[in-house]
Amino acid sequence: MKQKLLLIGGPTAVGKSAFALKLAHKIKMEIISADSVQVYRELNIGTSKPSQSEKNICVHHLIDEVNFKEKFNAFDFVNLSRKYIDEITSRGNLPVIVGGTGLYMESLLYAYSFKKEKENKESVYDYNLYILNQDRQKLYDKINKRVDVMLENGLIDEVKHLKEHGLDKNDQCVQAIGYKELLEYLDNNITLNEAIEKIKQGTRNYAKRQITWFKHMNGKWIDVDENLDSAIDEIVEIYRDYKIEQ
Repeated sequence: MKQKLLLIGGPTAVGKSAFALKLAHKIKMEIISADSVQVYRELNIGTSKPSQSEKNICVHHLIDEVNFKEKFNAFDFVNLSRKYIDEITSRGNLPVIVGGTGLYMESLLYAYSFKKEKENKESVYDYNLYILNQDRQKLYDKINKRVDVMLENGLIDEVKHLKEHGLDKNDQCVQAIGYKELLEYLDNNITLNEAIEKIKQGTRNYAKRQITWFKHMNGKWIDVDENLDSAIDEIVEIYRDYKIEQ
């Protein structure tokens, strides 16, 4: 029998984490982050990691998993996620994969070997994938606002601290939007205004690529402005064996 798995995907800033936490009040679950950057320790503000209060609502995995000087890829994600899925399942909880890195999710579902042999065409898990989305302009406005909030919350100081402790442009984690642009600014290669605009534009472009990737996955699309509550009810019904008695 295949292990049960729920996945919540979608573009950055669309509200995946808030949706998952709302669900956590209704079913017994633990979250595995499918975010290629939240996995790094000390990259906090620019990755919108869950707060301690949010982690108190639901256990999170693959947050702060590796040092910022280390490399982390889909192969590592699959191996660690399999381990966490086994552990979560053994506790009688539902493993819920939450994030915007579609490659990670797809690699896990179909047990990609990352070798040249033929890959699986059928998922190794009994899964449901819900993809959150929003009107494009509303999403872009949220992205721009999120960047402003990150800067207000001290993103520049965070990058300065990381730079002082060895972060440089060759580190894999620096490919994360926000960090590479502010490193350019701190190295006096661009102005702060240029860095901010590059962060906002880069994040909007990234969201567009995420949406394109998820369109090729077998999931149910949810408009966050219209039917979030009905989606929650639907998920609770599907996973009623995990339902928390109110």
